[in-house]
Amino acid sequence: MTVKRFKEWTDEQINSYIMGVKYSDYPRVFWRKMSESLNGCLSLLDVGCGPGAFALKAAEHGMSVQAVDISEKNINALRNISKEMGLDNVTPILGNWLEVEIEKSDVSVSAYSFAQEIGTTEGIKRILQNTKKIAFFITPYSKIQTDFLSRELYEKLNVNPPQFSGDHSDLLTIFKKLNQPVKYEVMEYDFGMPLMDYKEDTLEKCARYLAEKLQLNKGSKSLELIKSHLKNIITVKNGFYWVPNPRKSVMITWRR
Repeated sequence: MTVKRFKEWTDEQINSYIMGVKYSDYPRVFWRKMSESLNGCLSLLDVGCGPGAFALKAAEHGMSVQAVDISEKNINALRNISKEMGLDNVTPILGNWLEVEIEKSDVSVSAYSFAQEIGTTEGIKRILQNTKKIAFFITPYSKIQTDFLSRELYEKLNVNPPQFSGDHSDLLTIFKKLNQPVKYEVMEYDFGMPLMDYKEDTLEKCARYLAEKLQLNKGSKSLELIKSHLKNIITVKNGFYWVPNPRKSVMITWRR
């Protein structure tokens, strides 16, 4: 995989992620599948944890959790959410994955975190070395990023969609290089986000957020197209106006 330079999330992106985790299918669909293999597992290591989707889910189920991320913003967000939820079994760890000090865990998980050293041969090898029983890797099905049903939007703006630094095939190549057998499964889910209302200023704010998220120009033409796109796709879910974000990912499973 190509190692990309670290890009800090904005506060708005972190808040959107947290709201998405709270009300969307993510990480629930993955956790249900993972739980089938967690009997007797007491500890979990979340590598490239972000604001902590899997770290929090594991902590809610009583596991002792170490959560590693290179972003201080993400670590602080995880620390604050853990406190709000009354969870004292999460240990946030700030730093580069290849340099931080951690303890071996029964389970490891790394989700959409392969742009940095985590997605290198040495990064994957270190995860396996620190996993006692089972590790899960959740990676894009395709390199092309078209979140929030945005493929048509890129076409209208005559812009090529951004790409992830790697997809499941790149990760499988690393496991083959390490001579480590794995199983994998394609999974589909909605990692959308709620809107509090359908007012024009809310749509404007959401359009600006998506322009940043989708790496699109923030000029007036672009924002008007994004707002039109939002009006076409917004639905209602869980009592909220809902911006859907259907995704296809691959969950790779390694067992010791």
